[in-house]
Amino acid sequence: MIMENGLTDEKMEKPMTKNEIRKPILLIFLVTVVIGIVLLILTLGNQDTLRIGIFYGSNWEVPGTVHYDIFDQAIEKYQKNYKNIEVEYVEGIPSEEYSEWLSGQILQGTEPDVFIILDEDFQTLASAGILKSLDALLAKDDEADTSIFYTSAVKSGIYQGEQYALPFECNPTLMFVNKTLLKQEGIEMPDDDWTWDDFIDICQQVVKDTDGDGQIDQFGYYDYTWEQAVYSNGLTLFDEEGTESYLTEDSFQEAINFARELNDTNQGYQVTSNDFDLGNVVFRPLTFSEYRTYMPYPWRIKKYSDFEWNCISMPSGPSGNNTSSMETLMVGISSQTTKEEEAWEFLKMLTMDEEIQSLIYQDTSGASALKSVTTSEEIMVWLNEDTPGGSDIDLFLLDQAIENAVVPENFS
Repeated sequence: MIMENGLTDEKMEKPMTKNEIRKPILLIFLVTVVIGIVLLILTLGNQDTLRIGIFYGSNWEVPGTVHYDIFDQAIEKYQKNYKNIEVEYVEGIPSEEYSEWLSGQILQGTEPDVFIILDEDFQTLASAGILKSLDALLAKDDEADTSIFYTSAVKSGIYQGEQYALPFECNPTLMFVNKTLLKQEGIEMPDDDWTWDDFIDICQQVVKDTDGDGQIDQFGYYDYTWEQAVYSNGLTLFDEEGTESYLTEDSFQEAINFARELNDTNQGYQVTSNDFDLGNVVFRPLTFSEYRTYMPYPWRIKKYSDFEWNCISMPSGPSGNNTSSMETLMVGISSQTTKEEEAWEFLKMLTMDEEIQSLIYQDTSGASALKSVTTSEEIMVWLNEDTPGGSDIDLFLLDQAIENAVVPENFS
């Protein structure tokens, strides 16, 4: 049959029914829903993961220190309360590459929720807005109290009056003493409250030419700096904001004069670390981590095998006390985290939990910033057992060294 327009009825297009129209729309809707569900699952899965930034090795430049065991035990304890949260970290980042790795993560916007902060990186991270201020979290948490830490360690995490990090581990400077050399010269070990005058007096007594070849070969000290003299005379170089220096203070000039007088005791000879290692020097400032590393076997044999040594506080100036500098390893929270509550609870676990903090004395070479842990008799017993012949560091020395330590200036 031919129609007026010349087309057969078989070739005429039939209009689509309502059901035919609905099918592709429904298919598109179903695909959209499925994609949305997949994205939601992926998003929720990411929200259930708390990322941690840590390194292996030691930031104190001594051998044999790792942090994985401490973090693994902290994670296990944390997940008992947060069963739906997975805590993960990237393994294999050496301590010397950690700052670069963290910077790369920050640039990509993939920085961890909670991460370790080195002393030298803190000011940069805080000033750049990378770190979340902890003041509000501390204020609303009745279980959190910064007074449980040593004052000096807490100050290490303050920038422009706000708390941006909490201390995880600290490393005060102490004075190493060659006990063998003192005994040989008939000189008593100084007390922990010794002074600049005692320091000068001993150095003047021990400096000599022992083999008669006309060359001085025994010395009083090595590597004591004018900055350490300033710290022990009640000063820092600048105020906390970095807006005022103390270089014109009388006590600053006192420290400079003392450093010059001390230097004169070596009579122009440039004492080296090798001189100390060989047992020819009485005093050398070193850190607590070095003491802990080189007291036990085998590192003791490799480092200082020919003399007995121990450590005491730094000597005090007339306007100060037995104060020295201290490094602090801190932990902070990313300002971009979407898991503030979970991150805060993990940060507290790492820094405020006595059980976790006690592991610092077993698995690292530093000291805990928690007063209750560092002054614990149990910890001192453990240190004594770890050291052949027993450790001569008493609770009072370590306690005072950390509490009175000077923290680095955290400003540009």
